[in-house]
Amino acid sequence: MLRLPTPSLLALHGLCGLIAGLASATAVQAATPDLLYTVRPGDSAWSLMQRHLNDPARWLDLRRLNRLQGDRLRPGQVLRIPVPWLRLHSRQVRLLALSGQVRTGPAGSPGQWTAAREGMTLGPEQVLSTGADGSATLQVDDGSVLLLRPDSELQLRPVDAERARQALSRSLDSPASGPAAPPATPQIGLRLELLRGGLESRVAPQRDGTRLEVITPSAATVVRGTEFRIRATDQGSLAEVVQGEIGFGNAAGEIALGRATGSVAAAAGGAPLPAQPLLPAPDLAALPSRLSVTRLRQIDWSRPSGAGPLQLQWLDRPADAAPPEPAAPLPRLVAEHRLMPDASGRLPQLQPPPPGAYRLRVRGVDRHGLEGLSAEREVEIIAVEPPRPLLPPDEGWMPSGLPLLQWSASAGADRYRLRIEAQDDRPAIEVEVDRPQWQAPRLPPGRHLWRIAALECASRAGPCWPAGDFGPARALNVPWPAPELLEPQLDGHGRLLLQWRGIEPEALVQLQIATDEDFREVLLDEPRHGDQVRLPLPPPDLAGPLHVRVRPLPAGGGLGPWSGTRLVHGPMLRAGRD
Repeated sequence: MLRLPTPSLLALHGLCGLIAGLASATAVQAATPDLLYTVRPGDSAWSLMQRHLNDPARWLDLRRLNRLQGDRLRPGQVLRIPVPWLRLHSRQVRLLALSGQVRTGPAGSPGQWTAAREGMTLGPEQVLSTGADGSATLQVDDGSVLLLRPDSELQLRPVDAERARQALSRSLDSPASGPAAPPATPQIGLRLELLRGGLESRVAPQRDGTRLEVITPSAATVVRGTEFRIRATDQGSLAEVVQGEIGFGNAAGEIALGRATGSVAAAAGGAPLPAQPLLPAPDLAALPSRLSVTRLRQIDWSRPSGAGPLQLQWLDRPADAAPPEPAAPLPRLVAEHRLMPDASGRLPQLQPPPPGAYRLRVRGVDRHGLEGLSAEREVEIIAVEPPRPLLPPDEGWMPSGLPLLQWSASAGADRYRLRIEAQDDRPAIEVEVDRPQWQAPRLPPGRHLWRIAALECASRAGPCWPAGDFGPARALNVPWPAPELLEPQLDGHGRLLLQWRGIEPEALVQLQIATDEDFREVLLDEPRHGDQVRLPLPPPDLAGPLHVRVRPLPAGGGLGPWSGTRLVHGPMLRAGRD
């Protein structure tokens, strides 16, 4: 039976069919620095040196270590061979793709860690660490692909005596083995220690009997050919199988996990949870394949029954790339988000990654913290350039009241939404147009503010939604018409009656009466409501003539044009006094 050397972990077999039989047959073996090799019939000093030692000169050291008298060996004899002397082939792990902050260096010495580089190979006792915005895609020389998620640390474990014994046993038991067979390098399976964070794996089936082993602080996972995820948190370890089978356990027990199942091993101890069914994939059918950052923030995400948070992964995809096959290697992970519902169960707005082409993965998270099956969709996030107002110029005047509004065309926009607000109680005008211009209807006098926003639409018939907020307001002034001041009169009570027309009946106006035509010597300057006013006559020492004019005072601010000047002559004043 093959055994894991770590004292705190159960000896898990690689196939789930064998895990059920471990209850009565499992044993824990402490690691030893040397391999204990039992001499087989036909072994000789020469064949042992050729097949198992990485340096022929080591034979003399091996003789001294085992106190051999000469080079003769007898079947059944046990030899101690230090692991570093063995000719073994360890799996090579290469950094295939990096995103964000990723560092690497010797275990236990974070001060010596440096920035990781794509293409570099990780060695034993080397740690790979990703930051909050970092991820790393790793390629194993057996075809397996691993994805180290953000805020994670992964360490490659060195070859130990037990793993060397397993590799040597596989080599000796192979059909081509034997004293006369050519030298064959035993293959060492890959053992990884996930110190914290998450790891996603797509492991290639191994014909040489090797297996991937992933150790976390609270559990161990043994795999031969499968697609699975494992995470190490302060609360414990979580394993989720998408395809295939794995063994998952710790010192308190072990379970077999098959397709679409998961389990949790608590950091406080105890056997892992029985296999839990993973949540089904969310429905992304309503998600557009092309949308802006603004629209993406407004998405009401669909969650499968039983899901609390949603886990979103944004994987790199060139804009002209075809959708990958299900068995394709894991691409670069650009960003990852977990949307946590609030007390009412609503999910927060998403902060999406920069514009680009992505492969989006979404999965629900159940009450145990297990992530469910993934829904995937090819998504292009577009950058919609905000439209810029062009004409009329800011604070421009439009005597006709029929402005032609023009703005810059926005790349990525399907339509535009225009909003015109009057600075009074009138309702705003809001329209959607296809072109970057619009002939406005006749606007009432006053100051108006207009804004423009880009829209993206599902089709020419809609629906449409904002691709960004309204841009800054631009002011447009429509002048008030000059009021017509009528000929002054005297009413039946001897008062001066002034009337005007051409503006709204209850509009506010400014009334001025002066003794000179330039209105420097002003007798009266005050606002009045309505279209007429009755005033007492001036004192007798003002013989006239008096000059009168009026202009509107728009509710939104500004000043309207003056009317023509009317004269109140002396005879009228004297007649009123008589």
